Amino acid sequence: MERIREEELMVDPNQAFAYAQADFSIPHQALVDRFERLFPHFKEGLVLDMGCGTADIAIRFARKYPRAKIIGVDGSPAMLALAQQRIEENHLLASIELIKGRLPYWNYPRSFDVLISNSLLHHLPSAKELWTSLRNLSKNGSLVLVVDLVRPDSLEKARLLTETYTQNGHPLLKRDFYNSLLASFTVEEITEEIQVEKLPLRVEQVSDRHLMIYGVIEK
Repeated sequence: MERIREEELMVDPNQAFAYAQADFSIPHQALVDRFERLFPHFKEGLVLDMGCGTADIAIRFARKYPRAKIIGVDGSPAMLALAQQRIEENHLLASIELIKGRLPYWNYPRSFDVLISNSLLHHLPSAKELWTSLRNLSKNGSLVLVVDLVRPDSLEKARLLTETYTQNGHPLLKRDFYNSLLASFTVEEITEEIQVEKLPLRVEQVSDRHLMIYGVIEK
């Protein structure tokens, strides 16, 4: 099944609210747990959450690594407003800073020790934007963990996954999840891209709907 692109940003407040109300605690905590297993030596540093959304992962990361400074970047004002509220509610203003920006055009005056991302890749026009961002914002030794949806091999499988994981969700959430599955990449596509780009990264499918890209940047 060919990839079908979707909108890059969740700019509709209703769309952002539906996403914020959904329970993503299991996959979000799984990302933090995977990072700990992959990079057990990490304790502190400058962390970038690319496409931070409502900041749930940034908050979980800040709790796990209290000595880390986290920058969350997202292009959606609606998402950032919800994220700011959550950060304040969790008393993490000293640990997490939010910035409005769109990758790969956004830049920062410092390189990051860690670059993480969840469910950003499928919103991008192509994977090239992610590789460009990783190169521009990293340094030698930067740790990378990107988790995203993996595209199923048929529309029927996409519908089944949508029904399974958003059964009781808001209609907007169901629509967005289905479209996101269709806009995602396959493990084979990402593997080929990594080889072409000569990036020191690996890709694995970690669930029936998720893949992860990870590694240590070499410069």
